[in-house]
Amino acid sequence: MKGKPRVIVIDDDPDSLGSVAAALRRDGYDVHPFSDPREGLSALASEGADVVLTDLKMPGLSGMEVIGRVVAEHPGVSVVVLTAFGTVYNAVEAMRAGASDFLEKPVGIPQLRAAVFKAVKDREKNREIEQLREEMGQRYGPEGIIAFSRAMEDVIRKIRLVAPTRMNVLIQGESGTGKELVARAIHAMSPRRNRPFLPLNCAAIPESLLESELFGHEKGAFTGAVGVRQGKMEAAEEGTLFLDEVGDMALALQAKLLRAIEQKEVSRVGGSQVIRVDVRILAATNQDLRERVTEKRFREDLFYRLNVFNIVVPPLRDRREDIARLADQFLEESGRENKAAPKRLSPEALKALLAYRWPGNVRELRNALEVASLVARGETVEPEDLSKEILGGGLPPSAAGPIPLPPPRTLDEIERDAIRAALQETRGNKKEAAKVLGIGVATLHRKVKEYGIS
Repeated sequence: MKGKPRVIVIDDDPDSLGSVAAALRRDGYDVHPFSDPREGLSALASEGADVVLTDLKMPGLSGMEVIGRVVAEHPGVSVVVLTAFGTVYNAVEAMRAGASDFLEKPVGIPQLRAAVFKAVKDREKNREIEQLREEMGQRYGPEGIIAFSRAMEDVIRKIRLVAPTRMNVLIQGESGTGKELVARAIHAMSPRRNRPFLPLNCAAIPESLLESELFGHEKGAFTGAVGVRQGKMEAAEEGTLFLDEVGDMALALQAKLLRAIEQKEVSRVGGSQVIRVDVRILAATNQDLRERVTEKRFREDLFYRLNVFNIVVPPLRDRREDIARLADQFLEESGRENKAAPKRLSPEALKALLAYRWPGNVRELRNALEVASLVARGETVEPEDLSKEILGGGLPPSAAGPIPLPPPRTLDEIERDAIRAALQETRGNKKEAAKVLGIGVATLHRKVKEYGIS
């Protein structure tokens, strides 16, 4: 959408509608106010918008229904809630439904400006993600990258930038962050997308067999080699070879891999024939390869051959804005696999997920929700359906350990303690604390004042 950012304001209170619209127009936005939510949604369908600002309590159609319609029918359009009914429960439900921010009436003009500015930026980011998913194709849909957090913006941009090239890429990140998913996205967006994508886990295969897996072998090359076998580099011809946990590769094999990359040729184990190969190498590691180079445990020349382009995948604790959407996806997948209706997260359970530090990252979140979906008795996953580790592993105020979350506790108490812990962890830096909590800075300022947190 070119020109001024377009904002649709929906509010049945004429005074609030007029003052909000006037304030946003003064800031240069293209504002379209509606007192009837159905008219606002109709205008969104026919003319589009960057941001929808909606009240919660309205006759005919509630704000929650407006959020649901916008999220379902106009993916990527940012929604900001502005309401006089500002409870923690309403805020959690609105954010879970897809709202990007939650403001209470009467709202200050600086707070309104900050929320709409952030929503416009989120809209720009969502357009990039929508384009990425289109380019990746429908076959990659269910396993596509969920990336609504600021921490993933750099990853998305780098995928888009490097995918069309022939560059080798080194993908770094903790275990469970989704490094293979990034590699598959690069391949799916590259000119090699219709050729093979072959993963090889260098840590899962014994050293004695890894060379054969990589380069292949001739009949009789070693005990058990009863026939000719093609290696991964040969099988991935004109495609992509993904070397996972490449830091665990033995030094002797590193030398052979380096030669294969430089010469673009391989020889099978036990054979003398030279086979030309055209393969793009994507490598991943959860280790610090520069440190391993210093320790003489990884070849420096191979490091620079692999690290032509670098992508660092952030841990889940640095992309908390994605947790709710990831959780919904995993619960939906669990229901589909078990041929049952997908469970929903209660606000209290979502609070617990947001407070936990996720040392196992996205993989741990998926496993936790598969178990919770199985043990939950009703249609909703409650805190008691989550593990003791998750319930007791909130944001730590220091390296001493996590804040205990003993039940029973109110949502206000949980939210207050989570904010306190985030501020302690970031040494009072509200911008960084807001990132940790996955909320806007304006929302954090309001909550700090509301709870009297010093």
